Amino acid sequence: MFALKRWLCCVAFVTSSFAFAQEPRPSVMPFPLEFKRTPSGFSNEDKEAMQRDYTRLLRLAGAAVPDFARYDLALKELKRSDCEREDECLVQLAKKAEALYAVYASLDYTLEGAVLVSGRVVREDGKVASPTATVKLAKGRDAFKDIAKNALTQLFAQLKIGELPATRQVEVVKIDPVKDPIKDPPPPPPPLVIEDTGAGQRAAGKGLVYAGAGVAVLGGVLAAVGCGFGCGVTPTMGGSLPEPQLEAARTGRALTGVGLAGLGIGAVAAGIGAVLWGTAAAAPVNTVTILPISGGGVVQFGGRF
Repeated sequence: MFALKRWLCCVAFVTSSFAFAQEPRPSVMPFPLEFKRTPSGFSNEDKEAMQRDYTRLLRLAGAAVPDFARYDLALKELKRSDCEREDECLVQLAKKAEALYAVYASLDYTLEGAVLVSGRVVREDGKVASPTATVKLAKGRDAFKDIAKNALTQLFAQLKIGELPATRQVEVVKIDPVKDPIKDPPPPPPPLVIEDTGAGQRAAGKGLVYAGAGVAVLGGVLAAVGCGFGCGVTPTMGGSLPEPQLEAARTGRALTGVGLAGLGIGAVAAGIGAVLWGTAAAAPVNTVTILPISGGGVVQFGGRF
């Protein structure tokens, strides 16, 4: 019975461990821990060890920290050290490390003998994922490095490192119909005017048709008037006409010739104009579009008029 319980406990532990391993972790790039003040005797070797503990504690808090090669390359490419004040510094650090977040933390040893740590987390798009948090612990009789590690653990818990989303979530903006009433959409744009490429040819054709018709009508009138003067004049028995009648006959024949010539020219001009008018490109077809809007609709006319 004891062996069975032990076997079941092992299965449960392995299953929970596997599920924990499969759960995605937020990728967090740490900016190097900044030492404000340290107690006497805290050497450079101790600071390097504290840097390693800083990264290790960040992983234990639930973060996926970039590997050493990517970590080192991101710090070399950053070329700035104002991450304590500027969120943009952490944004650039996260992008260079291909991480979703970047964290800044500082360690201080106060004049009262207390260990003070503070830090914040910024997402790679500039959003502050966890605002600045501070942890202050009395040093007591324990070693400074032990108190510092305990303070960092509490800081990461306050920053909720393990609860950060592993992927960027889409933020849904809620609209209050009272505070943010829905406004009518802007009026539709003016109708598109399509260039009429055959307008010039049609205008020239119309002009020739009208002008030719006018010349033809005028020529017909002149021919009719001339015929009235000379068509009814016949010579006498002697073969001659009185001078007044002869002059009238000459004038009538001249008017008749001019009228017939004008009639021919007008007819030819009108014919050419009709050809130009008929072969010109068709005018754009007028269009009517109905656009629904809030509270009614808009009727839009398009084309040339």
